[in-house]
Amino acid sequence: MSTPETPRTVVDIAGLHKSFGSNEVLTGIDLQVREGEVVCLIGPSGSGKSTLLRCVNLLEQPTRGAITLLGAEVTDPDVDIDRVRTHVGMVFQQFNLFAHRNVLDNCTMAQRSVLRRSRSQAETTARAMLARVGLAGREDAMPSELSGGMQQRVAIARALSMDPALMLFDEPTS
Repeated sequence: MSTPETPRTVVDIAGLHKSFGSNEVLTGIDLQVREGEVVCLIGPSGSGKSTLLRCVNLLEQPTRGAITLLGAEVTDPDVDIDRVRTHVGMVFQQFNLFAHRNVLDNCTMAQRSVLRRSRSQAETTARAMLARVGLAGREDAMPSELSGGMQQRVAIARALSMDPALMLFDEPTS
């Protein structure tokens, strides 16, 4: 009888610290997330949840500690962080949609520039992800024409269009 293989670790955080001046926001965080797991960080405003996510994707430089994503230590100064980020989707609290671009363009730009997909392939993928989040038929809308919830779903579709191995959400219920 064979035993199921243990899912691989996709996030490994060891001894993470982050300070802003004398304000230590993260103190010795240790966390492992395995493939297929869903982990939610819950805490009051200002407790460091967003800072932790920003450190994971190296949008904030940790003060000390190690972070490994999908087998690559992102806190190693020699890591190709852009390569690692191609496998990590992130949906920001403010969504960061391009206001001057329609929904379809928002969902295809990174696919075309980072993944080098053709316009046709990027649009096919984007349309499928928009349908998945309930926004089929809204491809030509501008972000300002959408509700906050719809904008968030565009941001999710945009991230999913990149076929990430790992998704990070900052304030997913806001």
